[in-house]
Amino acid sequence: MRKWLSLKDAPVHFDNFMSFMIGTIDATLAAQNCALAAENAGLGVCYMGSTLANCDQVGELLNLPPNIVPVVGYSLGYPAEKPAQRDRLPKRGIVHYDQYRDYSDKEILEIYKERDEKGWKRYMDIPKLKEMIERLGLKNLAQIYTIAKYTKESHHEFSQTVLNYLEMQNFMNNE
Repeated sequence: MRKWLSLKDAPVHFDNFMSFMIGTIDATLAAQNCALAAENAGLGVCYMGSTLANCDQVGELLNLPPNIVPVVGYSLGYPAEKPAQRDRLPKRGIVHYDQYRDYSDKEILEIYKERDEKGWKRYMDIPKLKEMIERLGLKNLAQIYTIAKYTKESHHEFSQTVLNYLEMQNFMNNE
């Protein structure tokens, strides 16, 4: 788009965080629509959270020009097996009507109950993961997510990677 603006003697000022966010939302919506179409055609889809977390490496690998940031990626293919669908929160835990509604502690525990139980079992059924959980002294799925899987340190590191790449790709001119 920036090249087109330049060719048309139009101001080129889509170099800020808001522009990145608009592009990210557009790319994510397009990716989701493609994923739904692929699944409808019998293809399997596996989203890769590592795309954004490693956007600098993905960008280098794909030889992306300035002003392009890889934010979403997935693999597509015909599944060799039919794995069970991953646990999702119940509708009452994610859909709000008219306005946001904060849940009580009791309601939150009820909303997450099935996910807690099934997720814990899934991890404990894999010997290597069970050993790690026991070694770390983890007691529940929330601790697995925040102590073993998605640590504060890793999120800080990935955040810095994304921010540095946004700067390099000319998306941080916010003055």
